[in-house]
Amino acid sequence: MSRESKKYIVTGGAGFIGSHLVDALIARGDSVFVIDNLSSGSRSNVNPKAELIEGDVRDALFIQKIVADKKPDRIFHMAAIVSVQFSIEHPEETFEINVTGTKNVYEAAGNIRVVFC
Repeated sequence: MSRESKKYIVTGGAGFIGSHLVDALIARGDSVFVIDNLSSGSRSNVNPKAELIEGDVRDALFIQKIVADKKPDRIFHMAAIVSVQFSIEHPEETFEINVTGTKNVYEAAGNIRVVFC
């Protein structure tokens, strides 16, 4: 029995964990759009079958536009500052990415009633 292909957005899909998620989704036959600003991830991590869209989760209008244009079935939000040392040294930037970025992705998902993971 074959399954229907789905469309996914993976924020932070050029990072270590996000890129492995992208690979797994593509291996299942799904379409994947990666949103990443490449600040800590790498273009070379992105599966060539995925579409890389360079941008920042802190940009609410950008995120809303991409989500509205791509109309994914699900959004996996992996974009974040994970370094404890960086977060101590740059608390405002960490907050903007980890909290405001998450809020922006969550709201964009809600605007089109897509599942946010």
